[in-house]
Amino acid sequence: MKKAEGYQSITVPEARLDEFFQVVQWAFVGEWLIDDRQDYIDALPVERARGLEVTDERRGDVGEIAAVHASFGTDMITPGGRRVPTAGLSWLGVHPSHRRRGLMTEMMHDHFRRCLERGEAVSSLYAMEAEIYARFGYGMGAQTVKASIPRGPRMWKVEGADELNVRLERADFDKHDQLVADLQAKLTRPGTVLNPEGSGRNARFTDPIGNRKGMEKWRIAIVEDRGEPVGYAFFRRKADSDIGIHDGICQVREHGALTPAASQRLWETLTDFDLVETTYTENLATDDPLLHQLKDARGARSKVIDNLWVRLLDVPTALQSREYYHDCDVTVGLTDKHVPDNAGTWRIVVSDGEAEVTRAEGAEPDLSMDVRHLSTVYLGGTSVESLAAAGQVLEHTPGQARELAVAMMSPIAPLANWDF
Repeated sequence: MKKAEGYQSITVPEARLDEFFQVVQWAFVGEWLIDDRQDYIDALPVERARGLEVTDERRGDVGEIAAVHASFGTDMITPGGRRVPTAGLSWLGVHPSHRRRGLMTEMMHDHFRRCLERGEAVSSLYAMEAEIYARFGYGMGAQTVKASIPRGPRMWKVEGADELNVRLERADFDKHDQLVADLQAKLTRPGTVLNPEGSGRNARFTDPIGNRKGMEKWRIAIVEDRGEPVGYAFFRRKADSDIGIHDGICQVREHGALTPAASQRLWETLTDFDLVETTYTENLATDDPLLHQLKDARGARSKVIDNLWVRLLDVPTALQSREYYHDCDVTVGLTDKHVPDNAGTWRIVVSDGEAEVTRAEGAEPDLSMDVRHLSTVYLGGTSVESLAAAGQVLEHTPGQARELAVAMMSPIAPLANWDF
């Protein structure tokens, strides 16, 4: 049989969500508690839950769901604070007994097709296995600093930080959902993923028992400037001690701040809880204000890992949905195995921060690259010239890699602070 033959794509109805989650458990290696069922349903964009169902008995039990995926309908911030309609791909997995049959490729093509039908010019995801998604045109669009910070680090003072107040409360959807959404919508860092409504906003408040590992339920810190929220963070703690020495931990998840003072006030709070020795976070941009505010730059033990992976689905729409920082006129020869409409030669003309992207068939390209490389540089965290230096982008006209690199680089590093 041909790969993916004997299966059909379906929208998974609510009555079959338990089957959906069974596949996810097998794919991501874990036993989920029945007590957590509602949390998972709340975190899933049910209306966009998809699956591959067995239709041929040679593939398994007819009617069985063999692979699943879902996506969040979002907007993503691009350089310059603009927005592009984006699909946040998640819950993607193949049951182990159905692997090596082309089901991942079938699901990705289903995802791409439906995104384009909805007018979503970009797809983004967090990669469990990065090499898989690079095959489908995703590039590492943002990196993050994973850090452990000892209690009470000394910081360079920021004017106004001491005048701000902090509220610490149990995270509650009814009480905090709109507050967090309003703050998130004011962030301007490229890569920020926004959720106007629906399951994406539910997901940040879900808290399955199986994920806590002995820690308390999610708390929220809210920084206020004369009653006006200017920063927030989701966190939870776990107390521990050994021979009278308190070495508990605090885990910080999603966070954001609108001002330097709000950032400092937030982290002063998150790194100075009683009975907590170390605060952990995986969501710092490579130029996060905290990294510049710490007096001891080595005090936060850190490493850089991948954050958001990005895939351009509608190249001209995506490129015209961001700001540029230098004029240029560059012709790019693009390959795209999975979305053929993107393949070909494109002319990118930038003037006064605006890009005009048009077909230039027959023209000799200044640069040649795959859509994966264009996706990598889209948010401005990686330069075209660095990819050319690595032999991944081919430069046919000397100097044009730098021209496009300068135009597309972002003054601030991209980061997605919400983990979907």
